[in-house]
This record gives sequence, structure tokens and C-alpha cells, in this order.
Amino acid sequence: MDVVARVRCAVNWTRIEYVIKRAIVEIEMQIEPDNSEPLVEDRFRQASREGRALFCAWLTINSPSLIDSIGEAGWDSILIDQQHGLGGHDAMVGCLTAAKAAGMPALVRVANNDPGLVGRALDGGAQGVVCPLINSAEDAQRFVRAVKYPPLGARSWGPYRAQLSRSGNYVSQANGWTIACPQIETRGALDELDDILSIEGVDMVCFGPNDLSAALTGRFDIQAREVKEAMSLVLGKCRERSVMAFIFANDMDYARPLIDAGWNMVAIGTDAGWFAAAAANRLKQLTE
Repeated sequence: MDVVARVRCAVNWTRIEYVIKRAIVEIEMQIEPDNSEPLVEDRFRQASREGRALFCAWLTINSPSLIDSIGEAGWDSILIDQQHGLGGHDAMVGCLTAAKAAGMPALVRVANNDPGLVGRALDGGAQGVVCPLINSAEDAQRFVRAVKYPPLGARSWGPYRAQLSRSGNYVSQANGWTIACPQIETRGALDELDDILSIEGVDMVCFGPNDLSAALTGRFDIQAREVKEAMSLVLGKCRERSVMAFIFANDMDYARPLIDAGWNMVAIGTDAGWFAAAAANRLKQLTE
């Protein structure tokens, strides 16, 4: 075969590949949900229906190598913190990959209310996104639109890893699978709590006692009366609206009454805090 013939053959094959790929994409977008397909466990919603608290490992070191140990220890889920944690997009995807291998559902806290960051977290395989710095119901609505596909939202199509998390067609199931979790950590969010919880697509809220204490009292005091009152208000309103209630606890002493109160999910410190405490305790054992 001469050079011209080989070039023509290559061009024709490229066109064929393009047509096939376009056809596959169009078919995937048109597939209706198949309710006969076995579904991957939705641990968050299942535990909520059962009234069972989940324990979430809040990661700031964001090392995939630690996630195996966290899963083996029995933690129910992980949160990959991209606001106050280490690493960027590659670290996040590495952690999401490790979490899937360990059988733990994962949330990602994005740095801010940015549809691009939200979409990248979901496409990378996170089941849900936690969004900080929500100051109003309008902020929460904009966030939900980034999490959910049309017609509920405006999430862009491209679930390159997310489609591995579901049996059947991911896109047709995604709005009922993904979790939009605005944080309640500002005075504005607290003032508009009813409106935020009434937004279709708000599946969970995350109560942030540290930042909320600063917003309400002008200082970081998670034991402040105003914080405790807000905590009870948010939990009660979540129960009324059947919205999952997630809370961050700085330590075990703070977490115990929250578990007893019936919060759906509790994070207890961070991986960096666990490591620091374990290092200090080991040295203390050696020197006493």
C-alpha cells in the first residue's frame, strides 16, 4: 500500500471512530433509568432512614495511603477537605479512588461556591459536596444547581469517574444519588435556615460550630450558649424537613452528646489532629 492509500485509510478510520464515539454518547444520554439494575448502597440515606449515626473521617492531610487504614478501622465515610486541607485536584482524585477501593462513600468540601469546583469533585467520584461560606438561600440555590443535573440544576455532563459508582446509567440516577450539603456556619445562613432547607435538592446540611461561633459571638467558642441554641435549632429544623444533619465536632467530648442527640453524621476532629495526638501520646509513653 502506497503512502497516499495509507493516509486515506487512516483518515477513514478516524472518521469511523468519531462516528462511533458520538453514537455511544448520544445513546448514553437517552437511556431511561432501569429500575431492575442492582444499585450500589447509598450509605448516607440508608443510615438516615434507619436512624443510625454515621461517623465521618474528616481528611486534611488528604493522603490516599491513609484511607485504607481509616476504612479498616471501621469509619463509615470520609470527607476530603479542599478548603482547609492539603493538595489540589490530583490529591482529591487519589483519595476518591482509595475511598472507593476501601468501600467508603466520600464527600468533598470545596474551597468555595464555585460550579467548576463542585462539578470536578462530583465527576471525580464524590457522592456529595459540602459547600462552605453559604450566606443566604440564594447562595444555597446556586450551589444546588451546580450539584444537580437538569432539569433540577445545571451541572455539566462529564462523569468520567462518577459513572463507576452506580450500576446502570449514572446520569439518569445522579440527582437522587448525589448529595448537596451547604454549610450552616454564618449568621446569614442561620437567618435564612428555613428557606435553605426548603430548596429542592438540599439533601444534607453541615453545621460548622467553629466559624458559626465567631459569627455569633465575635470569638471562637464552640461552647457558647448562642452556638448550642443554633445547634438545637438546626437539628430540629432538619428533622422537620427530612434533611440529613451533619456536624463537625472538635473532639470526642464534644461529639458524644451530638451522637446521643441524633445527628445523622458526625465528624470527630481531623486526620491531622489524630496524628498529632497519637504522636504526642506515644512520646509521652516513652518518656514517663
